[in-house]
Amino acid sequence: QEVEKQCRCGKHTKRMPCHKPYLCETKCAKVRDCQKHQCRRKCCSGNCPPCDQVCGRTLGCRNHKCPSGCHRGSCNPCPETVDVKCNCGKTVIKVPCGRERTIKPPKCKQLCSRPPTCHHPAQEKHYCHFGRCPPCRQSCQKPLPCGHLCPVSCHDEALVKQTGLYQSAGPWEQPPEPAFIQTALPCPPCEVPVPVECLGQHEVSPLPCHSAGPYSCKRLCGRLLDCQNHTCMKECHHVTQSNSSADGKKAGPECSQCEEECTKPRPSGCPHRCVLPCHPGDCPSCLQMLKIKCHCKLSVLYIECLKLTCADLKEKDLLTSCKNQCPKELPCGHRCKEVCHSGCCPLNCSQKVKLRCPCKRLKKEIQCSRIQEGQVSLECDALCKEMKRKASEIKEAEAKAAIEEEKRRQQAELEAFENRLKGRRKNKRRRDEVEIEQSSWQKYKNLIMLPMFGVAVVMV
Repeated sequence: QEVEKQCRCGKHTKRMPCHKPYLCETKCAKVRDCQKHQCRRKCCSGNCPPCDQVCGRTLGCRNHKCPSGCHRGSCNPCPETVDVKCNCGKTVIKVPCGRERTIKPPKCKQLCSRPPTCHHPAQEKHYCHFGRCPPCRQSCQKPLPCGHLCPVSCHDEALVKQTGLYQSAGPWEQPPEPAFIQTALPCPPCEVPVPVECLGQHEVSPLPCHSAGPYSCKRLCGRLLDCQNHTCMKECHHVTQSNSSADGKKAGPECSQCEEECTKPRPSGCPHRCVLPCHPGDCPSCLQMLKIKCHCKLSVLYIECLKLTCADLKEKDLLTSCKNQCPKELPCGHRCKEVCHSGCCPLNCSQKVKLRCPCKRLKKEIQCSRIQEGQVSLECDALCKEMKRKASEIKEAEAKAAIEEEKRRQQAELEAFENRLKGRRKNKRRRDEVEIEQSSWQKYKNLIMLPMFGVAVVMV
């Protein structure tokens, strides 16, 4: 008989035979006691059975999963152990599973057995390690072209920073980390000091082997030129040695040529320069002509310079004399009678001069020097005195006549002035002619003086 039955979970009903149980297909969604998995049993009555699945969660070692049944809480630690070895595998320690990633490898006391990566036959001794061996710190010792050995540290595996491989799109973009590559670097230049002499053989200096060679010490050459007076002013340079310059002090063909003028002192009195350029030895004799004036400064003489400079004082006076009469004037007023000479003229004038008495009537020829010395004088005689007396009398008479004449003239002027004051008309005025009566002296003076002058002329 069919009856309406309800399923075990109570969610569905269905008509079916009475003897058959009714189980629906709905799976139970309740969580089992593990609080992790669902029941998932069809038409569950609510009493879910315990969870029968394995836990399967990854343990803390990150290598194994939990083998226990499904449970609440954290899983038990991994019971496994792991061997942690050094690089060579000779040193081993056991650690719980999962600790091998955080624990440091054991320190191995064995030496590293890796072959060297540089040109050295063996590496420096160091202990077993992981990763790349440390850089070789041994001296390079490669033979250089100069014959010395490279003294720097091994540079077969040097790390070189690469540049220029990345170009940023703009200033906002951060530059990437620098990239380094391992490469072999060439040996640096040899720095072993080598004694080298400079080009001019002035000094010996230690220079690095790679730059050892002829060099200039920047000093002046200083070698004696062919003129024997100056030295080479070039900077230190190579000089070709010859047999004559084996001492290292004589100039060579590479040295500068002396272009100076001769600066040797000239003979006393010679104003000319040496006609030769700078030269060794004495200067040649000066053959130029000197243009000088004679002692009297009137004539120009041309004298050979050598003769004038080699002559003594007496010869110089003769050479510079024009052989003409000296034109200088003596203190007495006469011309010097000597031939052109130096210095002052002699004071003993030999010129004959006329000496007169004070009245100039008497005269006498005497040597000028005697007159200048005051040794000779000429006095007036009796006739001179008589003539002088008469002349003085005539002068006195003329003076008196002149006074009388002046008085008459003044008297005439006074009378004329008085006539003008009488009030006569100007058109009727007439000048009164004043007849001045001549004195006896004015009438007969010519007759007296002419005979006297005639007598004086005859006596002279």
